Amino acid sequence: MRLRNSRVLAALCAFSGFLLVVVARGWNGLDQIPSDPGYDYIGERARTGFSVIEVRPYLYADQSLIASFASLLPLGTRGLFLTIASHVIWAFCALTVFYFLRRLAFGLVESFIGGLLLVSTPWAAQSVIGNYGNIRWPILVAATVVISAEVATRQPRAMPLAIAAVAATLSNPLHPLLLAPLLIGMVFISSGRRRALSFGAMPLIIGLVINVLNVGAGGHDEKIRSFWAGAGLFWVSGQVLPTVIALTGLVLSLRNIRAASERQLFAMHVFVLAVLLAVASYQLGGIADRYYVAPAALAAIGALVWLTDFRSRSAKLGKIIAVALAVVLTVPTTRWFFIFPYLRSAEGWSTQVAKVREQCSTGDISSFELVTSSGQSKTDPISCDDL
Repeated sequence: MRLRNSRVLAALCAFSGFLLVVVARGWNGLDQIPSDPGYDYIGERARTGFSVIEVRPYLYADQSLIASFASLLPLGTRGLFLTIASHVIWAFCALTVFYFLRRLAFGLVESFIGGLLLVSTPWAAQSVIGNYGNIRWPILVAATVVISAEVATRQPRAMPLAIAAVAATLSNPLHPLLLAPLLIGMVFISSGRRRALSFGAMPLIIGLVINVLNVGAGGHDEKIRSFWAGAGLFWVSGQVLPTVIALTGLVLSLRNIRAASERQLFAMHVFVLAVLLAVASYQLGGIADRYYVAPAALAAIGALVWLTDFRSRSAKLGKIIAVALAVVLTVPTTRWFFIFPYLRSAEGWSTQVAKVREQCSTGDISSFELVTSSGQSKTDPISCDDL
């Protein structure tokens, strides 16, 4: 009982820490509606009712659920609700990373750092932190960690695999890539324990079939394929650095694959997914900051796991590599910690609603437009009756 209480306390403390970090990063945009995907989808939910699973254009439930709940609230509170709900989901995904690193016998500190690497991912500052339309990326990272950890234990549990696979399938069109660790697991897991892998594979395959039948596999029609004039370090590093770290870790992991421990196998799975996600995101969507988040977080988590395991074999060299990697990761995290203007440039959503409410009450206007987070994009006209 005492051990269980200590675990619950550790989890609560970790969750609180993760939530504090992500709220601090997005504090200036706390009462905003992100310009992309904007408000129109929430307004649609308010008009047509609650929605759970949709195929528009691909299978998802994350955005529809959070927008549906927001639509039930008064108009002025919807921005705050969407942002806080997004922050909580980020913190919960980081807690999932923390929990499964603990399952792999990592200490409290190492496990907490693993979750911290997710919520502090630098490239999330441009358009992802607090954006209800982009919660699919931390969910995908958490699902990757769960599946990779379960497969690495060589005694995978069907329920965590199924839950992680369903969460990824109903939130991200790149979910089929999670089949990779399941296929790799077939090599290392005894035939008697492979049945559990099917519980993880089935939702992923079903989601893949639905999406391919509905929209094909071509990705966005318009994609930015090359860096533009003046593209700075933020864009170049986000596109290149996670893949370089993951490929380096993967090469080092494959050298001892035959004698790999559970933690080394976990790192290998995570590195593989980081590379696959980076390549698939570029192929399907081109260059975009939101595509940097999952590969960056996974590459960093994999590096943490690999270094922690490596230091037990070569403490001196491990410290040198750890310091070098810490510098590489700390610089962008410090520089791009707080959200960018795209997520915080509009006047507070609730403040805007309060102003138009007064105008509506005097009959001066019958509808109004509100400014979303970029400070430039506006909503479609909203009727005063919606107040």
